[in-house]
Amino acid sequence: MLEKTARRWLRVIHIVFIATLIGGLISIFAISRISGLDGKGLFIANYSIFKIFNTVITFSFYGIVATGLIYSVFTHWGLTKHWWVIGKWVGTLTAFFLVWVWLGPAINGMVAMSDAARTSGHLDPQYLVAAGRISPVIFVLLAVFIILITITIFRPWGQREQRYELKRRTILFLTGFAVIVSIGFAVLGYYDLESYRNMEISSPDLDGIADGRYQGSASYAGFHYVLEVVVKANRLVDVQVIENRDSPYARYAEGVLPRILEHQSPDVDAITGATTTSKCLMKAAQFALEGATK
Repeated sequence: MLEKTARRWLRVIHIVFIATLIGGLISIFAISRISGLDGKGLFIANYSIFKIFNTVITFSFYGIVATGLIYSVFTHWGLTKHWWVIGKWVGTLTAFFLVWVWLGPAINGMVAMSDAARTSGHLDPQYLVAAGRISPVIFVLLAVFIILITITIFRPWGQREQRYELKRRTILFLTGFAVIVSIGFAVLGYYDLESYRNMEISSPDLDGIADGRYQGSASYAGFHYVLEVVVKANRLVDVQVIENRDSPYARYAEGVLPRILEHQSPDVDAITGATTTSKCLMKAAQFALEGATK
């Protein structure tokens, strides 16, 4: 059991994480409401939102869950003994769903589409759909956290009747196992993604390529990405996607194709928010040109 001083510090840390997360949500809302931005300004605004989400929101949420779990397990409140504690975990899971299933994909889509528009000059109509999700989900999230704070202060509902309460040792074992497995998969996934995000893209010499259509492919996580490049008079005149995975992120990544044409090279900046797929498409273009020089 935690001593009184330790419990107080834990509550302070928990409150700081909650305040930081709420501040991050309000910041995202404020930036998303800025109007009259040109293409570059729109990307900067969305990139700022993207960074706030992936730092402030992400780490604050993990901090809230971790401190809440410690407080539940190492105090007399328990993890499932009281209805108000269970209510808090239900609210936390609801917030988790809203953040990573609704808010996160919308933010990724906004930054990816605004990044692609910097080159193409055309903003995907789906941008307005993604942007339209931001305000409603933030309002709902703020309402959820207000409810959670209210539950914490007033502690409504009593202790529930139960025949069996999980022992602290059992809870710690199950939680520790879940954390270790989650961290393990997260680390493996991170390094796997980084290997693709940081892979080198070369620029074959177009002067040695005859006119024609050439295909190249790259693979990642069981998905195949196939591009066709068209070379005429030692210049890239067209790049088309032949095969891509069926997901919004894959579609966002196709914004890298105009950059390949503009720079006459597969080695260009990836689309923010769809970096891995962008890299795969760039690699497929590289392989197509390298195959054409043989």
